[in-house]
Amino acid sequence: MSTNTPKKAIQPTGNFRAIPVTVPENLTNVRVILFEPREPGNIGSVARVVKGMGLSQLYLVNPVPFRDVDAAWYMAHGAKDILENCHVVPELKDALEGIQYLVGTTHRRRDVRLPQPVRAREAAETIATISQDQSVALLFGREDFGLSTDQISLCQLTASVPMATKNPSLNLAQAVQIFAYEVFTASLNEYPPAEIDYAEVNVLEEFYERVTRLLDKVGVIPYNQEWETYLKSLRRVFSRAPLEERDIATLDMIFSTAFRYIERLEKQLEPTE
Repeated sequence: MSTNTPKKAIQPTGNFRAIPVTVPENLTNVRVILFEPREPGNIGSVARVVKGMGLSQLYLVNPVPFRDVDAAWYMAHGAKDILENCHVVPELKDALEGIQYLVGTTHRRRDVRLPQPVRAREAAETIATISQDQSVALLFGREDFGLSTDQISLCQLTASVPMATKNPSLNLAQAVQIFAYEVFTASLNEYPPAEIDYAEVNVLEEFYERVTRLLDKVGVIPYNQEWETYLKSLRRVFSRAPLEERDIATLDMIFSTAFRYIERLEKQLEPTE
């Protein structure tokens, strides 16, 4: 929780903003990820938001071509360095490399089996706390239909922007602006270090894959044989107690030992010539 003690504001050289502030150091640990953005202008606008709110990490997963599109550079006015240095990757797991806490954004009501979204401002306080010494990412989906249920299930937290009416929904760049602003303002307060050293998101996913491999080995059959649905339930169970890397190592010892034991039994049961 924030102590609501504002950090001392100083006037940077050459900056004539109405409300001068320091840029909180934790923002270097916050990454903005756009999954398959379809509009070059939105990509440029997000780059401008990223820089304006003191962030620096922008990752694009399988975006439309944008580097040779004038709209992207026009909308990135004043933030062309962010656009030039953004990371373009083919898959979401590449953008999640090194991320320990993932916040997904949505404007739609989700499956009741998934964690219910919190307000953007509440999510921002969580991000500001964890990013003091750990890597956090804000994940945004495509302009046309947002994040999929599978993508949302990867997230430790889901957040949304409260709105007065059902429609229209926010433009992608507008949504990023609101979340980035909330994270920036929340980060101006002092926070104690997070009590949990979160395991990386990709490490968690690899762990879940090993668990499902063991379950398949012992003959567990999910309802309708839908392993992806079962994996969502598995994530939900483990997410109730946030896992650190040492927790993964402890659980892995159990599951890996069981898997190797079954393999030895299978070899012993193989017919001999």
